[in-house]
Amino acid sequence: MDREQAIKALDVLRTVVGQARDDTALQNWGVIWMLHAFTVAGGFIATNVLLWSGHEEPWPYATMWATIVVFNIATVFALKKRRAGARSFVEGQLWSIWLTFVAAVSLLAILNHLMGLRTFYLGPVIGVLAAVSFATMGALMGRRWYIATAVFAVASVAMALAPDHQFIVLGVTWGAAQFTGGAMLHRDRARRLGGGRDDGPRLV
Repeated sequence: MDREQAIKALDVLRTVVGQARDDTALQNWGVIWMLHAFTVAGGFIATNVLLWSGHEEPWPYATMWATIVVFNIATVFALKKRRAGARSFVEGQLWSIWLTFVAAVSLLAILNHLMGLRTFYLGPVIGVLAAVSFATMGALMGRRWYIATAVFAVASVAMALAPDHQFIVLGVTWGAAQFTGGAMLHRDRARRLGGGRDDGPRLV
């Protein structure tokens, strides 16, 4: 492949990636993220309240978070729009990132319990996992998502310094980061629909 062919191939790749991001925004992920910002943030804050109340056994937390995860998955299927196009790859990656994060946090909680550590040890590590997840989002969806990575990194340090309030810090950080990300996706969707590009040709 000569230089000119390589440049043309790169242009095609950029078109596909740009279209994939646009199509992903059209799937109502913005609304979904804004809703999940409240459910997940509320769960973290409730976790801190339970800890303040002296609950050390894992079952209240497991029950609450299982309910939140099931509700969030249900809202994804209820609110997401199905369309053809290149967005299927990006959506697959979004699902993978999210489910990997949920699985990692769940395993972390189990290991924490098996090692006999208090639930308070979880907060900063969850913050680091969230930072890694948003960094992966940045590689997939654009550099603006790296901002959340930095925010969660700082929040993890704050949680380590204020352990009695760490899940409050995590909840507020999560709510702000996910709601802001959802608002950006929703704005992207509104701009694309407003520009009349929703039914244009796609590279698939």
